[in-house]
Amino acid sequence: MTTKPVTPAADWHPADIKAALEKRGISLRRLATESGYAQLQRVLVSPWWGAEQIVAKALELRPEEIWPTRYRLPRTRAERMTRKEAGKQIAAQAVATQRKAA
Repeated sequence: MTTKPVTPAADWHPADIKAALEKRGISLRRLATESGYAQLQRVLVSPWWGAEQIVAKALELRPEEIWPTRYRLPRTRAERMTRKEAGKQIAAQAVATQRKAA
Protein backbone atom coordinates (compact mmCIF):
# COMPACT_ATOMS: atom_id res chain seq x y z
CA MET A 1 0.00 0.00 0.00
CA THR A 2 1.39 3.37 -0.97
CA THR A 3 0.41 6.64 0.54
CA LYS A 4 0.59 9.99 -1.14
CA PRO A 5 2.23 12.80 0.81
CA VAL A 6 -0.23 15.44 1.89
CA THR A 7 0.60 18.77 0.32
CA PRO A 8 -0.17 21.76 2.47
CA ALA A 9 -2.96 23.98 1.26
CA ALA A 10 -1.83 27.21 -0.32
CA ASP A 11 -3.14 30.66 0.46
CA TRP A 12 -5.66 32.12 -1.93
CA HIS A 13 -4.16 34.32 -4.61
CA PRO A 14 -4.83 38.03 -3.95
CA ALA A 15 -6.78 38.27 -7.23
CA ASP A 16 -8.99 35.38 -6.12
CA ILE A 17 -9.78 37.14 -2.84
CA LYS A 18 -10.66 40.35 -4.67
CA ALA A 19 -12.80 38.42 -7.17
CA ALA A 20 -14.66 36.58 -4.41
CA LEU A 21 -15.42 39.90 -2.72
CA GLU A 22 -16.46 41.45 -6.02
CA LYS A 23 -18.86 38.57 -6.71
CA ARG A 24 -20.58 39.51 -3.46
CA GLY A 25 -20.68 43.18 -4.45
CA ILE A 26 -18.04 44.17 -1.90
CA SER A 27 -14.71 45.93 -2.38
CA LEU A 28 -11.70 46.13 -0.09
CA ARG A 29 -12.14 49.90 -0.05
CA ARG A 30 -15.73 49.55 1.17
CA LEU A 31 -14.71 47.02 3.83
CA ALA A 32 -11.96 49.35 5.00
CA THR A 33 -14.28 52.33 5.22
CA GLU A 34 -16.95 50.38 7.10
CA SER A 35 -14.31 49.03 9.50
CA GLY A 36 -12.65 52.36 10.17
CA TYR A 37 -9.41 51.65 8.29
CA ALA A 38 -7.83 53.77 5.57
CA GLN A 39 -7.17 50.66 3.49
CA LEU A 40 -7.02 46.87 3.70
CA GLN A 41 -4.88 46.08 0.63
CA ARG A 42 -1.92 44.95 2.75
CA VAL A 43 -3.86 41.93 4.01
CA LEU A 44 -3.61 40.41 0.53
CA VAL A 45 0.17 40.01 0.77
CA SER A 46 1.12 40.05 4.45
CA PRO A 47 -0.37 38.89 7.75
CA TRP A 48 -2.73 41.33 9.48
CA TRP A 49 -4.98 39.56 11.94
CA GLY A 50 -7.70 42.20 12.20
CA ALA A 51 -8.05 42.69 8.45
CA GLU A 52 -8.04 38.93 7.90
CA GLN A 53 -11.04 38.66 10.22
CA ILE A 54 -12.88 41.42 8.32
CA VAL A 55 -12.26 39.89 4.89
CA ALA A 56 -13.11 36.37 6.05
CA LYS A 57 -16.38 37.56 7.62
CA ALA A 58 -17.33 39.33 4.38
CA LEU A 59 -16.72 36.07 2.49
CA GLU A 60 -18.49 34.01 5.17
CA LEU A 61 -15.36 31.92 5.71
CA ARG A 62 -12.80 31.41 8.43
CA PRO A 63 -9.45 33.20 7.89
CA GLU A 64 -7.70 29.79 8.04
CA GLU A 65 -9.56 28.79 4.89
CA ILE A 66 -8.27 31.80 2.95
CA TRP A 67 -4.74 31.95 4.40
CA PRO A 68 -3.89 28.45 5.72
CA THR A 69 -0.15 29.11 5.82
CA ARG A 70 -0.68 32.01 8.20
CA TYR A 71 -2.58 29.83 10.64
CA ARG A 72 -0.77 26.50 10.53
CA LEU A 73 1.09 25.38 13.62
CA PRO A 74 4.86 25.74 13.50
CA ARG A 75 6.55 22.40 12.96
CA THR A 76 10.18 23.20 13.79
CA ARG A 77 12.09 25.35 16.23
CA ALA A 78 13.07 27.72 13.42
CA GLU A 79 9.44 28.29 12.50
CA ARG A 80 8.55 29.05 16.13
CA MET A 81 11.24 31.70 16.36
CA THR A 82 10.05 35.23 16.80
CA ARG A 83 11.20 37.92 14.40
CA LYS A 84 13.43 39.36 17.11
CA GLU A 85 15.11 35.99 17.72
CA ALA A 86 15.50 35.41 13.99
CA GLY A 87 17.06 38.85 13.57
CA LYS A 88 19.55 38.18 16.38
CA GLN A 89 20.47 34.84 14.82
CA ILE A 90 21.01 36.40 11.39
CA ALA A 91 23.14 39.18 12.91
CA ALA A 92 25.25 36.63 14.80
CA GLN A 93 25.79 34.62 11.60
CA ALA A 94 26.84 37.80 9.75
CA VAL A 95 29.38 38.65 12.46
CA ALA A 96 30.77 35.10 12.37
CA THR A 97 31.11 35.27 8.59
CA GLN A 98 32.91 38.60 8.80
CA ARG A 99 35.33 37.22 11.40
CA LYS A 100 36.13 34.24 9.19
CA ALA A 101 36.80 36.53 6.25
CA ALA A 102 39.16 38.74 8.29
